[in-house]
Amino acid sequence: MKATELHERIKQFVDDLAAETDAVRASTTFQNYLDAMSRFHQYSWHNQLLIVTQRPDAQRVAGFHTWLKLKRHVQKGEKGIAILAPLIKQVTADDGQTLRRLVNFRVVYVFDVSQTDGEPLPAQPDWKSSERQAALHKCLTQFANAEGVTVTTGELPDDARGASFGGQIILIPTASTKTLVHEIAHELMHRSHQLDERPSRSVVEIEAETTAYVICKHFGLGDTKSPNYLALWGADAHAIRARLDRIQKAAARIITAIDKPTTVEHVCETTEEHAR
Repeated sequence: MKATELHERIKQFVDDLAAETDAVRASTTFQNYLDAMSRFHQYSWHNQLLIVTQRPDAQRVAGFHTWLKLKRHVQKGEKGIAILAPLIKQVTADDGQTLRRLVNFRVVYVFDVSQTDGEPLPAQPDWKSSERQAALHKCLTQFANAEGVTVTTGELPDDARGASFGGQIILIPTASTKTLVHEIAHELMHRSHQLDERPSRSVVEIEAETTAYVICKHFGLGDTKSPNYLALWGADAHAIRARLDRIQKAAARIITAIDKPTTVEHVCETTEEHAR
């Protein structure tokens, strides 16, 4: 495939993903999920520590009245988790302006979802791809090695499927081929950034996930769940298309190397389907 043809193919994949992501964002299911999640506060580090200390298995915490708004109620006899809430007082400055000033903290109580009963919370859109194409997975690993990136298997915290940092990629044992491509994209596109030059986390994820989607589509992988993943990061069609140039360069680099396996450290075979 000529370079111009490949770039046009990549652009079409990006356009498809942009449209699919906007469709996810517009869905009632996704809007209900966002509405529910918006009711949960982002607690300070100190309050997070207080929550973990009192209830290490806590998953979603909220106040008594917030749970009622979510059509759930705190079970009788449950003990609240004590955190600190700021006391804000309005004061008048010398120039007559009314200002809000922190004057103290007070103890308030929140409850974990496991302490409540009622309607289930809206489920998070499924963003975890499970498809693993053995031959392509091996070839991508060899490509990463040729780029000075080591790929290993290990355990990761929370729901993470893969992680990359400074020339090393760690995948959980069940990680999909898309996860591997996603982490390789991070290494190619973001490893050299200084901390003060690094794009925002959402931009970094848009670039890596869209690159992974393009490569998976090129090599015939199925449902990548990429639209859901990008929607959860707040991406829309405009944000995705705005990164097209960087995505094209990274995707073309990987695709060209896989299609011409002599450019990597070892010769690797593509899938029979792709070879045809």
